[in-house]
Amino acid sequence: MKTLDFVLAIAVAALWGLNFSFIKLGVAHVDPLVLAGLRFTLTALPLVLLLRRPAIAWRWLAGYGLAFGVGTWGLVTLSLRSGLAPGLAAWLLQSSAFITPLLGMLYLGDTWSRPQRMGAGVAFLGFTLVILATGGKASAAGIALVLGAAVALSVANLLIKRSGVKPTEVLAFLAWSSLFAPLPLFGLAYASSGAAVFASLPEQMGGIALGSLAFQVYPTTLFGYWVWNSLLARYSAAEVAPVALLVPIFALLFAWLIFGASTTNEQAAGIGLILIGLLISNFAARFRTALQR
Repeated sequence: MKTLDFVLAIAVAALWGLNFSFIKLGVAHVDPLVLAGLRFTLTALPLVLLLRRPAIAWRWLAGYGLAFGVGTWGLVTLSLRSGLAPGLAAWLLQSSAFITPLLGMLYLGDTWSRPQRMGAGVAFLGFTLVILATGGKASAAGIALVLGAAVALSVANLLIKRSGVKPTEVLAFLAWSSLFAPLPLFGLAYASSGAAVFASLPEQMGGIALGSLAFQVYPTTLFGYWVWNSLLARYSAAEVAPVALLVPIFALLFAWLIFGASTTNEQAAGIGLILIGLLISNFAARFRTALQR
């Protein structure tokens, strides 16, 4: 990956990390599934009226919208409802950083270079250390749900590459695919909480809830996934996906700045290993070439 693109990916990871704090602020006022449904409604509208539908089959749009909108964020919100801590949910979701390259190897024929394998191994050790330090008494149902969300996110990443969407059409792809997420999310909200979550919505949508929703829609989804999916369209999954391991690191940082949440020594050590793994994966080959020159 080019250095500028790597920096862009890190910037997106920072946005996504900050997004967990905004989600926490939003779900304190609005039902999580309803908030997610509103997020994808505003992601689709009004852009689908302004952008031409990408020249790809509807099944790719529907598959991505369901995998990303419902499979990923629907399951994440349900895991939080089941009692799983937001910090642990953020880390478990990023197991997709290891699942996505494996799916890329199996279904797309992507290759995984030796530095990428070494970097992934080091990052996985750090990831495991943080999970062990963060886990504690976690909800088994919550863990199962968020691991399902990680698989759904990996499938969504794979669909971007399999669809053959052009980098110039990624924003339109994101908007049109988001049409398929709101109704299932609203249906899950109704099934789990009844009509009351919709009846009370006008009273709940105050300044904090609106700010949370706006941040989730515009910087996080439209800009963040526009950049991320463009990178997936240009590079292999093994190059792009591991950068997502920075998301929960930024989530911890912003949680500390906004909510005063602390980090243990074990978590800090795991974070250090993840950063080392990412540096090995992305820069070891270039460093070796520079030395040879």
